Amino acid sequence: MDSLNIYTDSFKYFIIYNLYVVTYSDEFNIYTYQDYLIFYKIENFDWWIHRDIAVRKDFFLKRFINGLDVLIFEEKPIFTPDILQTNKDMESPEKEETVPGDENIIDASELELSPIYYESERVLFDWNKENWDDLMVRMYDTARTHKWNIIVLYDEPPYWQVFTYREICEIVYDKNDIPIKAHAIWAKHLPLSTKFNQHDIWINLTEEAAELKNDKGENTGMGLYVNWGHDMDADIDGNDLESIWSKSVEMRYIFNDVISNSAKSSGFYWTMYGGAITPALRNELKDVFQYCGTNNMVGATEQTVKQITAMFPLHPEFSIEAMDKAMKLFGGAVGLPFLFFNSEKDSSGVFEENNSALAQVNAKKREIFGKLKFYILKLVEMRWGIVCDDVFPNIPEVAGEEDYKEFIIESRVSDNKKNKPLEVKK
Repeated sequence: MDSLNIYTDSFKYFIIYNLYVVTYSDEFNIYTYQDYLIFYKIENFDWWIHRDIAVRKDFFLKRFINGLDVLIFEEKPIFTPDILQTNKDMESPEKEETVPGDENIIDASELELSPIYYESERVLFDWNKENWDDLMVRMYDTARTHKWNIIVLYDEPPYWQVFTYREICEIVYDKNDIPIKAHAIWAKHLPLSTKFNQHDIWINLTEEAAELKNDKGENTGMGLYVNWGHDMDADIDGNDLESIWSKSVEMRYIFNDVISNSAKSSGFYWTMYGGAITPALRNELKDVFQYCGTNNMVGATEQTVKQITAMFPLHPEFSIEAMDKAMKLFGGAVGLPFLFFNSEKDSSGVFEENNSALAQVNAKKREIFGKLKFYILKLVEMRWGIVCDDVFPNIPEVAGEEDYKEFIIESRVSDNKKNKPLEVKK
């Protein structure tokens, strides 16, 4: 440091060497301490790419969207009839074990297996082979993030695609504002690829146009337009993220304050101007201070350096407390318990030490599942030609869940003696 002679009177004001623009390796150091979402100001809810990045990289939004969807489909859903054999109460029509020579040996030809048994065997095999568990999660992720998506099924790998803002560049509507076809453009970037592989297709969204062919004589197939239960109008609150977006941004700053600034939480550096400072020099000093960081070097007169005063609290406890309060507010806004985002014991993504909290999570999972269950039934009909009566999330109830439901209902009933608490059917 002596060779740099940075504490000499030859410096009249600060000189900042921006090391991070010199080499790529220096630039990499920025990301070791800067929050990606804060560094690039991912705060614009209206731009789809900001929502997409935030849901993938913001811990709280990813937990609320992707984490909850994964928990919903960690067990296959239960259809009526049971085409996936997920109803544990359903007895398997397998032949009973018999001892050789027993007179009561049952001939396999005498077994009367219902047609749904054979159908369920086929559907379950295809469901696993085509990875429909991931399709369900992907459908819910994109619909909850962007309000809508378009699903296309194929007879060969990749078997299905889920399109949204990233790929869809145009949607054509009829006179009743019903989507009838969509234009999708996307590219595949494969490892060690020698060419740019771009796809450009039109997707039919109505059953009447399912057999239409393009100018090459190819059947363009049919896609399913999935709507998150609301109009696409920008003024309609139909998105899981709209009401909590600002709260998630606030938590990013608080969290960054705790982790990155540590004891210098919410602090800043202050220096006193000389009495004869010119307006130009004052503005130059203000500009210089904006570039100060952990990977920047400051050069100034010795007297100036000594007069720089750190203005910050000695401890970050207030930021940690603020983070705790903000997380609880966020949990309340999304209808999930605080433990869902901050549990000490976590098994397969679900805490087990608090039954009431787990019951609340189960209620939220059923609520989310119900909003798109129609499209699940429609996809099964498109793929296997089976019309199911209903579908339910495969969520085992926890001990005390019925008591929790009764508590919620009773808490919503007026204290007026004329109003009797509602009864919960057992």
